[in-house]
Amino acid sequence: MKKIILILSLVASLGAEAQYVTTFAKNVQDNQEDGIFYYLPRTVIRLEFTVEETDYYIGPYAEFASKLLEINDIVRETKSEFKIMNVDIQWTNEADPNAVYFIASDEKNKDPLPNVILDVDGVIMAVGLDSIPAKSRIERQTCKNNGVDVCERLVPTFVEILDNDVELDDDDDGNTLKIKSENRAKAAVEKIYNIRTAYFDLVAGTNEVAYGEAISYMADGLKNLENEYLSLFKGKIVKSTYKKVYYFTPDKSHQNSSASITKMSANEGIIDMNSKGDLVKIQFESRNSMNNVKQLADDTKKNAQIGKIFYRLPAETNVKVMTGNKILAEKVLTINQFGDVRIVSVKGNKILFNPNTGQIISITH
Repeated sequence: MKKIILILSLVASLGAEAQYVTTFAKNVQDNQEDGIFYYLPRTVIRLEFTVEETDYYIGPYAEFASKLLEINDIVRETKSEFKIMNVDIQWTNEADPNAVYFIASDEKNKDPLPNVILDVDGVIMAVGLDSIPAKSRIERQTCKNNGVDVCERLVPTFVEILDNDVELDDDDDGNTLKIKSENRAKAAVEKIYNIRTAYFDLVAGTNEVAYGEAISYMADGLKNLENEYLSLFKGKIVKSTYKKVYYFTPDKSHQNSSASITKMSANEGIIDMNSKGDLVKIQFESRNSMNNVKQLADDTKKNAQIGKIFYRLPAETNVKVMTGNKILAEKVLTINQFGDVRIVSVKGNKILFNPNTGQIISITH
């Protein structure tokens, strides 16, 4: 969703001798009123997991599969298995509460402030401009489909062999239920053979009736019916997928490090951190984009700057999502908070910022 730009015009022009002070927000005096707060953006990572669920269901006549049909490849246990099929790594950004600053007039001369343009979240977009040129406008990055799509689990049904389809025999040892079940299995086998005979007659043209193009449709129907009866012995396997979304906001401590996101269980799927399963981690590896940039001293970042403003140099980072040593997904992202905060003179300058990173994209006089 596109952000509506909120223009905060504090003065129409920037005087040559104007002086104003930019201060880290925590150092602003309680009695300071004439000024404006602005944020630099920070990167938030969105991870969308696609999980495949495979459900296995034992056929009601599985115990007779080998005896009556000589089938050994059957489902022998009702269970569920889960597997992460894909991880989509996306990014968005938000106002960084750790990078908020206050621009105010110099108390000595009370010079007016430059025009400052912020978006609705208070993230800085421009200084010294009345508006942002259309050709230079960059929209804030947002992630689509923020919800979680969950597929309803399909529980299959098996075709039913009724009592009136089965001729029951008496059993002197009291094992009537087993005989009833086996006789039903035999009835199912008889239906399978009848379906196969009908299928053969259909495709071989034994019947004198000219079915025309309907033959293919009828043949498919017979095969599907045969498979339904075979599932009484072989069981059924049903696959479905669901999605799970996590958001993670890295800080400086995560640079060239990793953090746990969730856990994965082969029998339960994605589970919470308190359950038993394999850890799913996000790992950050620097791409050396800041190696040749001297870091600004912390004192400079915290002290008031006269006629200057703080901006950000973001850092390129290789992001991996892993379980153990297995890489589930990998992507190169620009992570703002892994970079460095810098200062630039505003005096006589018209500055445009990238609202997604806080980086300067142009300076004009």
